[in-house]
Amino acid sequence: MTKLILNKTIIKYLLVVSLIGFLPVASNVSPLNYTGASVEAADDDRKKKKKRKRSKMPSKKAQKLFQQLQPMLEAEMWDDALLLLTTIEEGEKFTNTDRATMWYYYGYIFFSQEKYDQAIRAYNNLINAPDADYRQQNNAIYSLSQLSYLKGDYRGAIKYLYLWLENEDDPSSDAYALLATTYYQLKEFRNAKENIELAIEIQESRDVPVLDENGEETGATKKGVARENHYLLKMAVFQELKQKLDVLPIYEILVQHYPKKRYWVQLSGLYGSRDRQLDQMGALEAAYDDELLDKEREFLALAQLLMMHQNPYKAAKVMEDGFSQGVIKEKEKTLKALGQYWHAAKELKKAKPAYKKAAALSKEGELFVFLGQVHFGLDEYKEAEFAIREGIKKGKLKDESSAYMLLGQIQFEYQKWEDAITSFRRCIDVAERSLSDKKEKEKKKKKKIQDSARKWIAYTEGEEERVVALELKKKALGI
Repeated sequence: MTKLILNKTIIKYLLVVSLIGFLPVASNVSPLNYTGASVEAADDDRKKKKKRKRSKMPSKKAQKLFQQLQPMLEAEMWDDALLLLTTIEEGEKFTNTDRATMWYYYGYIFFSQEKYDQAIRAYNNLINAPDADYRQQNNAIYSLSQLSYLKGDYRGAIKYLYLWLENEDDPSSDAYALLATTYYQLKEFRNAKENIELAIEIQESRDVPVLDENGEETGATKKGVARENHYLLKMAVFQELKQKLDVLPIYEILVQHYPKKRYWVQLSGLYGSRDRQLDQMGALEAAYDDELLDKEREFLALAQLLMMHQNPYKAAKVMEDGFSQGVIKEKEKTLKALGQYWHAAKELKKAKPAYKKAAALSKEGELFVFLGQVHFGLDEYKEAEFAIREGIKKGKLKDESSAYMLLGQIQFEYQKWEDAITSFRRCIDVAERSLSDKKEKEKKKKKKIQDSARKWIAYTEGEEERVVALELKKKALGI
């Protein structure tokens, strides 16, 4: 695996895709739900609670109407909801607080319908309304920051966000993340860094209850985790600033809490760049076990790592899986690897078809020699002899003398004595021609293989005489 490089194009793509994830989209949340993890512990200035304002409640008459409104909002019955709100807008004997709350719900409905200009007008009417509830006004300011962002008015989004922060007792991590995202769009990366780090710090400083298998609290707690997109934005910001960031711990968090294929693959690459090969294999294997891998190079990399760590059987299974899915293409290189993994796992019958296909595609004879070894191991001597001869005929062998040695041994096994002796003598001749006495390593190899071939010749001749004598004795005895 190559060393991880945070590709700018990929990071920006992920960022653009995930930006809306920072926004509490109105159609998916309660109109009053804009809270996230508290920033209280992160900013000394924010610890000072502002003077509490008294909440202003709608009249009982309006409350009854708003109670009827809630199920309509949950069912996304927008037309019915708007019709109900006109009862307040056009009616009499409603208070200023009633009408302010009406504008709040108008804004929510238009936001949910992506009618952003109408939502902006509704929220501005709420902000300027007399006797409006301060919480609704501040939530409207937050929504205006979102709407400004969606319309590309990034300065306006920042203005509203700071106004919201000024009036909010417990600012959320999402607000700081939205600030960071907006600064990122403006290429003000230092401001983006400051805010995204604060957003992550807020989330990670939380104590989250540990739940049992039934979803009940166990009494224990664990540290919180930031949103997935917050970590992605942090990495992107550091890259833009050309500042060093150890992304390994981030990817370890991502695969644990937001397991996706790209995170497992990136983490595997990071481990590989640090020579943590077992971890590298484990990360890629986890992605494979979760059926996340979908590229040939990923299957091949995992198989190679498994083979490297003495697990040829699973390496072969990974390869076969890749072939069956059509992810790995049948090429000489891939078929050879499959054959070698099954061969190493001592699954000779499974290695045979892979070697056969690979040998047919190869311009060299080496794969026929491998195929011959498999046939030999299965006691298929005729097929083994044919394969070795084809390999020698095709040529370009890395060790031709050893091929002749193997050929002689195969012929010996089914008592082709003369052919075996010829092959062993050919082994001696090829070694003499191809291995130099000037290179000590080659000289030792030549001596070793030639001595072995001579012993095989002597053994073959002796075995031939013994077998012939035995046959004559049987014949004489009438057996």
